[in-house]
Amino acid sequence: MQHEEQIALIRRALTLIETGGSERGEPTLSPVARYLDPERHEQEVERIFRRHPLALCPSASLANAGDSFAIDVTGMPLLFVRGQDGELNGFVNACRHRGARLKQPGASPGQRALICPYHSWTYGLDGALRGRPSAEDFPHAPASQCSLARVPVAEALGFVWAVPRVVADGESAKLDIDTWLGRFGADLRSWGYDGWVPFHQRAFDNAANWKIPFEANLETYHFQYAHRDSIAALFHDNLLVADHERQHQRLFLPKRSIEGLRDVPEHEWRVGPHSNIIYYFFPATFSLHEGDHANAFTVLPESPGRSRVIASTLIPELPKTEKSENYWRRNIDSFWGALDEDFALGVSVQSTLASGAQKSLYFGATECCSARFHADVEAALAA
Repeated sequence: MQHEEQIALIRRALTLIETGGSERGEPTLSPVARYLDPERHEQEVERIFRRHPLALCPSASLANAGDSFAIDVTGMPLLFVRGQDGELNGFVNACRHRGARLKQPGASPGQRALICPYHSWTYGLDGALRGRPSAEDFPHAPASQCSLARVPVAEALGFVWAVPRVVADGESAKLDIDTWLGRFGADLRSWGYDGWVPFHQRAFDNAANWKIPFEANLETYHFQYAHRDSIAALFHDNLLVADHERQHQRLFLPKRSIEGLRDVPEHEWRVGPHSNIIYYFFPATFSLHEGDHANAFTVLPESPGRSRVIASTLIPELPKTEKSENYWRRNIDSFWGALDEDFALGVSVQSTLASGAQKSLYFGATECCSARFHADVEAALAA
């Protein structure tokens, strides 16, 4: 982030703190049917998740040629492979013979080729069919037409990004990810994210609609209540400083220590020690910038009332001492101590929605970023 923008954010925060105010938007409603309707769930998968990039694993999971990573995303089995040329390839994880998976979910290091366990059809790291037993028996399936199906893929900010759909004829398999991430992506790149590596990874099933975690993490109204025993004391109550670019959002979360900057010359101001910054990239990737590291997660829909969370903590370099190792582990414990509170409350919300107690959920004026998120989801569904 450019220093001028850091100064501008700090000024906005200090002004709001001085007046006891917060940035606000229009109060709105979110119909309960958004979280329960199976038909709507299918529309969200097809019109949103099959059309927009998602951060799905750290780039460092595929550091060397022949490394691969398999993951299922909204019913689509994906396989990422590092080619001999260092380029990242994205495929549907399905043999072109009879559809068997080439790899089970997770990472596999250092392969020279991708070999189907069913009939030993063999593919290069570029996805091209290189060999198969009794090849003469398949005159109707020439090798040139049996390469692995590609998916759009790119690397940025320490992650592999992909759209879970087959690349159309004539379409490039390389995503223009820099344009998609825009100026908020440029913020993170300026801090060195492209070279950051995962220190901690976590994946878990979440008994709530995929939208609910973003509702929680795009507002600060809940901090003093949901996090009273964890992080609440670090932050001002219900203070919102937010910016938007297309469907992406950035929330500046000033810590109480930021008031000490009033006595410091502006050319010395830095956001890192005195704030956390939420970056939300539509539709489902969240990154919390904490100065010297980032905690990120992507939420994938599995059904109206269930989702899958894949999360990583990225740091500039892996620790070389026990002291450094302990420092990062304390940060992870703090982050997940608070986030687990959010996810548990989200499960609580989902558990009541089918009761008939209410037809809509209410979003107040300082929950306007959560409301904007819903407006962008609705716009994408209608597009």
